[in-house]
Amino acid sequence: MTELSPEYTNPECSACGNESSTIDLPSFGIREGISETIVSTGLEHPNAAPIGIIMKGGRPFVRLFKGSHTWANVLKEKYLVVNIVYNPLLFVRSTFSDLELSEFDYVPAQGLNFPILKEAVAWVIFECINIKNTDQALVTDLVPIEAGLTEENRKDLPVPNRGFNAVLEATVHATRYQLSGEEKYLELIRHYETLASKCGGENEKKAMKLLYEILGL
Repeated sequence: MTELSPEYTNPECSACGNESSTIDLPSFGIREGISETIVSTGLEHPNAAPIGIIMKGGRPFVRLFKGSHTWANVLKEKYLVVNIVYNPLLFVRSTFSDLELSEFDYVPAQGLNFPILKEAVAWVIFECINIKNTDQALVTDLVPIEAGLTEENRKDLPVPNRGFNAVLEATVHATRYQLSGEEKYLELIRHYETLASKCGGENEKKAMKLLYEILGL
């Protein structure tokens, strides 16, 4: 069961134009700094990828590197969905492969149907405005238009876990290793694998095993 969030008017949102309604983002896990999430895009052909949502001074925005599916979908559709997920395996899988269509649900907003992850504890649909596209990346401000909580996924209260965080760090370094082949990234991956094995649970260990298989280690 998905519980939708009520909207309220933000009088300070001068950049939003007619989209003056906003949502209390910290209530859905998006806070100051960089929130590690899985972003889903593609109204017709859904795609998911880990993306850090940046919040500075209450302003949410995102930086997307050129050439990715997320970059292409945002340029075309001007929307994205942020999924708050606590499954480390899903972070690894969505980094290196396409998720199955059966792993998505759809929610309506503004006459469109948006893909959300079934495993998401919470999700927020954003409109992308003030898009700046360069040779290397796209930067866009984010205006929340709808949000929800998935009750069945909230039964276990997540707490900070060094093993889970280690999987995220190892995954980031794995993408850099694939691009560069530099040994220093392998050393970092092995460091975080040790931490994930020591501090993580079964899912963290499975995620690191999958990461090693992907890299051929």
